[in-house]
Parts: sequence; C-alpha cells; structure tokens
Amino acid sequence: MKAKFSGYREKVITSFNNQGIVHTLGIYIDDFGEGWFNTRLVPDSRVTQHHGFVHAGAISTMADLSSGFAAYSLMSEEEEVLSIEFKISLIRPAAGDLILCRARVLKPGKRIYFGESEVYGIEKNKEKLVAKAMVTLAVI
Repeated sequence: MKAKFSGYREKVITSFNNQGIVHTLGIYIDDFGEGWFNTRLVPDSRVTQHHGFVHAGAISTMADLSSGFAAYSLMSEEEEVLSIEFKISLIRPAAGDLILCRARVLKPGKRIYFGESEVYGIEKNKEKLVAKAMVTLAVI
C-alpha cells in the first residue's frame, strides 16, 4: 500500500499530536509507515481499573486510533478519517510494563477503509496478545 502524497508522515504526526485523548492517557507513537501504525502506553494509575489491569477503555482507544492513523497514512492531503464502527475482543487482562498496539489497513477503499489492531501486554520482553479489534473507517 502506498501513501497518496509524500508529506503523509508530517500530516500523521501533527494530527496525532493534536489528539487530546493521547495526552490524557499517555499514548505515544511507537512507529509507523504506509498503511500501518503502532502505538505504545506505559501503564500507570491514569489508565488502570480497580484490579490494576489497564482499563478496557484505554485498550479500545489504542486499537481505534491506531487503525485510524494506519488508514490516515494512506489518504490524500485533503482527506480525513473517522471511525464508523469497531469490534474489539478482550482476550485477557491487559498487564505488563508496556502496552503495544500494532494496527494495519486490511483494505483501503474509495470511501471506506477496513483495519485491524492487535494489542499486546509486554513484560520482560515477552508479548501476550490482550485484545484484537476490527475497525471500519470512513473517508471524509
């Protein structure tokens, strides 16, 4: 998959940094390219629930926005993206020293993109899949 314009990296970084939710939750860009986007989160008390696991809302947010930015990386300078649906399976409690989300575009379309995100808890360099999401995105 190829980006529609050469300045896609700057567009993606600027838009990501303008997302208030990423600052609130402490989500950062890990790495990205054309059609894929990875984010990371170091768990702290802002994002944990009463048992100490990372809250499903934070995991869902990572999955949604990571797929969104994977799609955004392929769009033209004028196009924007909005999630219109997502389904997430929470496979196990999210725990670890680091939470990593890897997202990719499965199918780019003229008006609709399909993406997938996988969220991992990482402890002592061992990854455990904690959630998987399918995300549908609209070009606006």
